[in-house]
Amino acid sequence: MDEEGNVCESYEIENTESALNAFRSRYLDLRPEIALEVSTSGKYMARKLRDIGFSVHLADPSKLSLIFNTVKKNDKEDSYKLAKLLRLKELPEVHLPSRESEDLRSITRYRKSIGEDITMLKNRIHALLSSYGISIEATDIFGKKGIAEIKKASSILSESYRFILSSTLERISNLSDQARSVEDQISRMVLGNKNVHRIMTIPGINVYSASVIISEIDHVSRFATKEKLSAYAGLVPRQDQSGNRDIRGHITKHGPSMLRFILVNAAHIVIKHSKRLKSKYLSIVRRIGKKRAIVAIARILLEMIYTMLKKDEDFVDEIDALTERKMNSMRVRAQNPSLIKKLDEVMNFINEKRMRGSPNELFS
Repeated sequence: MDEEGNVCESYEIENTESALNAFRSRYLDLRPEIALEVSTSGKYMARKLRDIGFSVHLADPSKLSLIFNTVKKNDKEDSYKLAKLLRLKELPEVHLPSRESEDLRSITRYRKSIGEDITMLKNRIHALLSSYGISIEATDIFGKKGIAEIKKASSILSESYRFILSSTLERISNLSDQARSVEDQISRMVLGNKNVHRIMTIPGINVYSASVIISEIDHVSRFATKEKLSAYAGLVPRQDQSGNRDIRGHITKHGPSMLRFILVNAAHIVIKHSKRLKSKYLSIVRRIGKKRAIVAIARILLEMIYTMLKKDEDFVDEIDALTERKMNSMRVRAQNPSLIKKLDEVMNFINEKRMRGSPNELFS
């Protein structure tokens, strides 16, 4: 599409290396702007095009659905609308993270999913025991006290329930080992990352939390102000303004939920170690209550992180001994051998297991 909105060319392109090379040869010298809709393959293609020199814009599909609200929807029509929005500079864009941030974001989110799986299995054990009137008082049912209570109470369970309990506990144990191995891998990935080290100077933020924050922010330079970073994280209040009326509501919760989750958890801890943030928290509590005050501290903490990264400064209330312990722990964990088998080993194991199996052994 040219600058006047006329369609110059419209055709399909195959998702192959040769087609991409032909596209590059044909258009790179013309320096076109390219719009793509966010998707798994869209991100891949956007990165490929960016790496070979094109200017690429990724469109937010959630906002496009409002703009493209029409009964006529096909690839040709959608591509026309994307080009039109791009020409008018009204394309609702999302950031395409660097490969490093994308890799770190993937593994930190994977670690969170393992934790969610463990929680689900622990809830299943609680439900199983409750069906026999058994209540485990221990906070962590997989801790020393929790296991002792389960072992003592399990004698009254039926054989099938004991089997299910044993299998579920084993799955929790395996997932816990995987979680530790994933954390070790994260330590290896960020061992030389100065931004992660800098954020770890904040009490309440360890290597995992710092890795999440850095991966979700990507390059802090893409935010013009600390307020824009807070808005990206969804930690600013909703605003309903009309005439002389200006109503501020709850936070928008736009943007990455992982970032908000980590910051709110860190806020609970940092107010115990930082006198100025504790004073600020107590001042806010008197006005809006504890829950909303913690969210407010999470926003203040994020804006402090913005300044730290911009000015290459450590946390103003850093506890040197605590930071050193966290750094040492990260260095030790980075040296731990991986408990996860290499991909080739896993695939070979699956193939060998399949070869040993027999159709006659199938249960159904």
